[in-house]
Amino acid sequence: MRTISRVVATWFFAGVESAQAQIERRQHEPSAFERRASGSIGVWALQPTGELHQNIHAGWGAGAAGLLRVDDRGWWAMRLDIGLGGYGTESKRVALSPTIGGRVQVDVVTRNYVVVGGIGPQLAAPSGIVRPYVNAGLGMQVFFTQSDVEGADDDLSFANTVNHSDWTPAWTTGGGLYIPLRYGRTPVLLDLGATYYIAGRASYLKPGSIEDLPNSQIRITPMESETPLVLVRLGVKIGR
Repeated sequence: MRTISRVVATWFFAGVESAQAQIERRQHEPSAFERRASGSIGVWALQPTGELHQNIHAGWGAGAAGLLRVDDRGWWAMRLDIGLGGYGTESKRVALSPTIGGRVQVDVVTRNYVVVGGIGPQLAAPSGIVRPYVNAGLGMQVFFTQSDVEGADDDLSFANTVNHSDWTPAWTTGGGLYIPLRYGRTPVLLDLGATYYIAGRASYLKPGSIEDLPNSQIRITPMESETPLVLVRLGVKIGR
C-alpha cells in the first residue's frame, strides 16, 4: 500500500512540475504579433524641394517606424511612419511685462515645425549582410509654428501659442538599406534610408513671417505652395 502511495505521489508531483514547465514555456513564447512586429527609430535631415525649397531652408528631425511582417520570411511588411522636424527658429529678448519693467527678461522663441506620417507596404530582403528595401504609401504633412516664452537663463517654457497651422495629404515613396549589427532572437540593424513626400498645397510660416506691431499686435504673412520634401534617415531597427 505504501509503495502504491509513493508511486501515485511521484506521478502527481511529476505531473505538477510538467504542467508548471508548460505554463512557463507558454508565458515566455512570443505571440504571433510579437514575432512579426519590429520597429526603428532615428534622426533625419529634412530637404525641401520644388516650390517649398524656394521658401524654407533645410531642417532636422526625428521619427519612428513600426513594421508588421505579412509573410513568414519577411519579404513583405506593412509600415507606419511618424516624425517631427524643425526648419527655422527666431528669438528675441523682451521684458516680462510693462508693469515689472526691464528687470525680468524673457526670451520669445518662435519655431517652425512639420509633422510627417505615412502608411503602406514595404518590400525588403529578409537576409544578407546588406538588406535593401523599398516602400510606398499614403501620407500627410502638418505644418505649424509655435511661439514659446522661456526664461532668459534657461530653456524652460512657461507659456506658448500656436501662431499658424495647416496640413496636406501626400504620397510617399522611399527606400534604403538594413545592415545587421547584431544577430540572434532580437536582431539589431542599422537603418540608412530616405523618403520622398509628394505633397499637395499647404500654407506655412518661416522666420520673419510674424511681424510685431504696436499695442501688442502681430501681423502674420503665411506662404502657400506645394510642399514636396525629402527625409534622409539614419536610425536603428530592432527586430526581424
